[in-house]
Amino acid sequence: MKHETEHLRSYVSRYSDFQETHKQWVNSDIVEQFEATWEVMRSKYELKSNYWISNIYNQRLHWAKPFLNDTFFAGVTTTRQSESINSFFDGFVNSRTMLNEFVVQYDKAVESRRAAEEDEDFKTMNSRPILSSVHPIEAKAGQCYTRKMFDTFKKEWTEAITNLTHETIGKTTEESTYRVGQLDVDKKNIGALLPFVLSLDQVSVTCSCVKYETNGILCKHSLYVMKKNHVKELPSHYMLPRWTLNARYKLFSASIGLGEMNNENGVSAYTLWCVRSNFTKLIDQARDSPSEIQKANTLLISRLDDQTNRKKFMYLENVSQGSCMGVSQIDMMSQLSVCEPLGPTTTKGRPKLASRIKSSLEAPKKQTCSYCQGFGHYATSCSKIKADKTLQET
Repeated sequence: MKHETEHLRSYVSRYSDFQETHKQWVNSDIVEQFEATWEVMRSKYELKSNYWISNIYNQRLHWAKPFLNDTFFAGVTTTRQSESINSFFDGFVNSRTMLNEFVVQYDKAVESRRAAEEDEDFKTMNSRPILSSVHPIEAKAGQCYTRKMFDTFKKEWTEAITNLTHETIGKTTEESTYRVGQLDVDKKNIGALLPFVLSLDQVSVTCSCVKYETNGILCKHSLYVMKKNHVKELPSHYMLPRWTLNARYKLFSASIGLGEMNNENGVSAYTLWCVRSNFTKLIDQARDSPSEIQKANTLLISRLDDQTNRKKFMYLENVSQGSCMGVSQIDMMSQLSVCEPLGPTTTKGRPKLASRIKSSLEAPKKQTCSYCQGFGHYATSCSKIKADKTLQET
């Protein structure tokens, strides 16, 4: 789509309705509509000779919306993903960042992102959503969705209650089918085929725009049909846990065993990750009981004291063997080597004894007399002026 303007400029200038038809083709909701519009475009605008658009059509399985209806994207596109990565590192790294600096700046970027998430969680937990109606569907969404996801839901809900209309295609005791679209006098925009099933067990709704299947949130068409059929509450099976207030980053329920992950060189990074995960799980499971949290804290403090005593013992043992370095210094020597500079370092700024060649514009100007054009004096002290005045007076 980035190259559409370049390859289709001649068709836009030749046919006045080409751009609108092409837009309808790209935004088709169902495969039949996509294929039918393509046939119309190919014959009407003579697209057989255009290699680029023919190649784009041959790759329709990889980009056209009707062929990707069964794929969940969570509302993320390739462009937005790239922008998200760029914004993640914005202000922390640039094209001149060295590799060793990148590692440090990456940790700072992660810390900043986590702080932003905590701030967003705080705002979500300590604020109430602003409802646009008194309908229980919107009220249920406001209670369950996070602040950001409720804003997305609210846009769909506002469209559903203000700017949509419908036509009944078929209706039985078990299923109803509607065509839902924007409110229009000519009804040109009504085009979404929407089967709706309302049973005693649960509400089931399917829309041809497949917003729920791809983005994980109900579309305005589905919400409109629910409202028209007097559904009193947003069905829980249409609320993905990932968008709700109860969503948490959780690992497997069972604790992670260390097994044989370590080697002779020391503790692996994966082992450390497993230990941290187990501690996190312990805190999450005991957070509802003050006594259990106290037990966990007591156990942790005890283990910290043991590790402190172990480090002191290793330090004294190394000192007794003639080593002048502590345990922490020994551990660091394998990773970092620090030595004194060989000579005086060059500091930033202009040197104290700096000298530079001055340009001709900065050179001091010579005194020039405007009367006799001589050098070394001005007209106020010119001897020739005095002599001439004396001759004139005599």
